[in-house]
Amino acid sequence: MMLPVGFRRVPFAHRALHDMADGRPENSRAAIQAAIDAGYGIEIDVQLSADGAAMVFHDYALDRLTGATGAVRLRSAVELGEIGLAGGAEGIPGLPEVLTLIARRVPLLIEIKDQDGGMGPDVGPLEQAVASGLQDYDGEVAVMSFNPHSVGLMADLAPQVARGLVTSAYHYEDWPLPRATCDR
Repeated sequence: MMLPVGFRRVPFAHRALHDMADGRPENSRAAIQAAIDAGYGIEIDVQLSADGAAMVFHDYALDRLTGATGAVRLRSAVELGEIGLAGGAEGIPGLPEVLTLIARRVPLLIEIKDQDGGMGPDVGPLEQAVASGLQDYDGEVAVMSFNPHSVGLMADLAPQVARGLVTSAYHYEDWPLPRATCDR
């Protein structure tokens, strides 16, 4: 699958065009709208809710970016939508809402976060939620993940969507992974 041409024409705003001082937390609706207004492509992250929804949020835990604590995956989509993002006036958005907001106006890159922290084959629910959300989306979109199993599954679930592997040098001291996983 070829990367859509729009990905080579515009700069991208990582986690959207966020600025806490201006009330635009990362991956928020306000940051997404600011990126659209500036003409940037948008990179977002998705995590899985307890009820199987793809939620636009970077971290595994709520602690750094909200006033709540605990894992994202332990809360429902409705609960997550009501948890205020630090530095802003809104809750955590779901992927379908973000797709509606972007509405094909700029390219979108979705990072599917590894759900078990081990980059192993324990994938499926989040990828299914993303593929389902993208089923009727006809804007320029691609997905990526550090987990090669996630990227492979997306090839099966959404073959029409461009996808790629995010990688790193995987230095042992930087990654809380078994050495064999870093080496692989």
